[in-house]
Amino acid sequence: MPEPTRAVVSVPPRPLDAVLDAAAMLTAVLTPDGELAHWEGAWQPEGGSWLDSIPQGEQFAAREALSRAASGDPSFEVDLTIRATGGELRRVTWRLSSVPGHVIASGLDVAERRRIEQQLRDLVDRDSLTGLFNRRRFEEELERHVATGRRYGIIGALIVIDIDGFREVNDDHGPRAGDRLLTAVAKTLSNRLRETDLLARIGGDQFAVLLPRARPPEAELVCQALEEAISEEVHAPGDRRVEASVGYVPFTETMNTVDESLLAAHAAMYAVKAGHPRRYRRLRPL
Repeated sequence: MPEPTRAVVSVPPRPLDAVLDAAAMLTAVLTPDGELAHWEGAWQPEGGSWLDSIPQGEQFAAREALSRAASGDPSFEVDLTIRATGGELRRVTWRLSSVPGHVIASGLDVAERRRIEQQLRDLVDRDSLTGLFNRRRFEEELERHVATGRRYGIIGALIVIDIDGFREVNDDHGPRAGDRLLTAVAKTLSNRLRETDLLARIGGDQFAVLLPRARPPEAELVCQALEEAISEEVHAPGDRRVEASVGYVPFTETMNTVDESLLAAHAAMYAVKAGHPRRYRRLRPL
């Protein structure tokens, strides 16, 4: 009885993967003895010879790959280290194939691909002005924190910070002055927080901080410290002091969603902004 035919499913590459591979691609046209006839890529190899740019310990593998490709072995693949101009060693996956009189070596620089991929992630996840996480990425991390808390017990606190008088700075001195002010606030907040705390610019002149392990007394102290740091270290044009309204909400078992936590923290912040005593900066969840 004949074997049943098995369908071969081909999974097309994701569009982003194709873009990243293309950006990190190197192309070398080689003579059969390894001399460079042509090179295209984001960086240049050291020396005029493809073989000369490969460390001594990998020369045998490189020469074998070149010989097999020149003799007609179709699409021969090999991983080799290449010394770039300046001496930097870069790991490249090469696919070699022959054309009349030459060998075409197409290389994928793995480290360059990762670097470009990280740059693209930063474009998606980071606020372009301050370099902090943007609202989308912050809400993702907040959702992760809340989801983990549902399983193992939730602690921590969420802080929301609003810069007082920011609109006046923009109106009186222009948007560039406003940008400089926001950048200074971001730097001051970053310097006062721990590496385990998560800081983001969530829109306009508002920032948010996730304190993943803080209890209410500690969160209160952090709010005071951030408020004082902005007042002492950040100055508007004309050396005018900058004030901030800071509110927070502690996470509890009754707080089940990201929207609930953000609304509660905003309500606490606006209570401070409206002039209520600082003891109202903490909003207890319903």
